[in-house]
Amino acid sequence: MLRHITLLTLLTVFLCAAPTSAQEPQYGDYIDLPGSGWPADPAVIEKDGTWYLYPTNSGVSVECWSSTDLETWTYEGVVWGPAPPGSWNDNTVWAPDVFAYEGSYYLYYTAADMIGVAVADNPLGPFVDVYDHPLIGGGYGGVMTKSIDAHMFRDTDGSLYLYATGYLPVSLLRVFPMDDPVTVGGLWQIVLSPKLLSWEFVCEEGPWMILHEGVYYLMYSGNLANWPSYGVGYATADNPLGPFTKYERNPILWFDTDYDFYGPGHHSLTVGPGGDLWMFYHTKVDGEVNWKRRVRKNKVAFTDDGQIYVDLGLGEPPPLDDDTTDDDTIDDDTVDDDTAHDDDTVDDDTADDDTFDNDTTDDDDAGDDDSSTSSKQDNDDDGCGC
Repeated sequence: MLRHITLLTLLTVFLCAAPTSAQEPQYGDYIDLPGSGWPADPAVIEKDGTWYLYPTNSGVSVECWSSTDLETWTYEGVVWGPAPPGSWNDNTVWAPDVFAYEGSYYLYYTAADMIGVAVADNPLGPFVDVYDHPLIGGGYGGVMTKSIDAHMFRDTDGSLYLYATGYLPVSLLRVFPMDDPVTVGGLWQIVLSPKLLSWEFVCEEGPWMILHEGVYYLMYSGNLANWPSYGVGYATADNPLGPFTKYERNPILWFDTDYDFYGPGHHSLTVGPGGDLWMFYHTKVDGEVNWKRRVRKNKVAFTDDGQIYVDLGLGEPPPLDDDTTDDDTIDDDTVDDDTAHDDDTVDDDTADDDTFDNDTTDDDDAGDDDSSTSSKQDNDDDGCGC
């Protein structure tokens, strides 16, 4: 009972903290996927002008829908599974990710809280399991505990990295260096962990990596997937292994009670017909705690200073203040240095940091001519004789 009260209290806090805007956000409409139930976790790839969407849907197999314009979608049927009864992967199948590599297509999926891999010669399959055991989990890939939500990334030098969710005991993100799409090539390492007293709560999952102008953007979903307070954030690094720094304005997509927009998350990115970058994601159909979800899409873009944002018709986020120029009225330096990078218009320091100033109050005046911190008289012209 106490656990349920605690969860309800946290959920109330999250809902009350929802962002508001004077403009109306343009959230994407639900996408009609004929024959689907409650589709979620959409992975989208493109080949020769056709886009293929693979969501979580039946729980026992992986299905596919195709489109030539990202608007009208055609059901293409089951592309993997169901697995034979009694197999390690015959239940709780979700979170597919499809990766094109040297003429083949590799399907990574979660089953029984472990990650499997299957291969096909085209996006519509049929995908055939590479192993009769998990790729990661159950002792494979160096993982004994649960591992879900795989996403494969190929760097510009051809190196492969598989990102996935692990539990130690909270949900966090790990990366596995890969020798090839089906062979783990080294020890995994943790790249992100949730900050409990934040929008992430106890969960980071659904990783997606994108490289933009030399910066690696590791996108992820935070909070609980069946909660309305699920959301999307990202972290950046200068290489695929990190260290990653979380974006200070996370989450970049979150719930909005004013528009019945709940639990956005577990997304993928693809370049659309016009060259725009699109995010496919799911949201909950109501504000309850359940698994009723459907798929939407919105454009995403980058600002000149490297912020990735979801285009909701509200314009770009304002530039980040890096304290390299005097551009605001509040000192937001992380340390008190009072150099040319200090952009406060008034002296609001809490400590005296003049090199030779023995004043008892902080005046930070450039004309402070004390020759020693031990002088018994203040000979500067600030009017203080202390």
